[in-house]
Amino acid sequence: MNLTDMIPVIYTDPQKVQQILYNLLSNAVKFTPENGRISICAESPNDSTVRISIADTGPGISKEHQQKIFDKFHQIDGSITRKGEGTGLGLAIAQQIIDGHDGKIEVKSKLMEGTKFTISLPLA
Repeated sequence: MNLTDMIPVIYTDPQKVQQILYNLLSNAVKFTPENGRISICAESPNDSTVRISIADTGPGISKEHQQKIFDKFHQIDGSITRKGEGTGLGLAIAQQIIDGHDGKIEVKSKLMEGTKFTISLPLA
């Protein structure tokens, strides 16, 4: 059995979903240490949804920052010496695209253990 047998086709704008996945993967790569891990999982938990998760073993995101990360231009480390580059728009754009598709994005994270973003998109 291959992945296409287990995951139904979703009818959506492929470029927009690609942009969401690019933003999430780009963040995972940016914040995962050299010997860390990034995993991608796709599943269909019911007859109406496809769920895609991207998890990393990076530094994690504190509870206080987990909802703010979806705000435009918000960056957890706003200092000029921060490790990663970016504008703080990737997650805000992902949230906007997912909302436009009647989907959902969730974040689960624990400091010093990593972060997992899960997007859920309706099949139709």
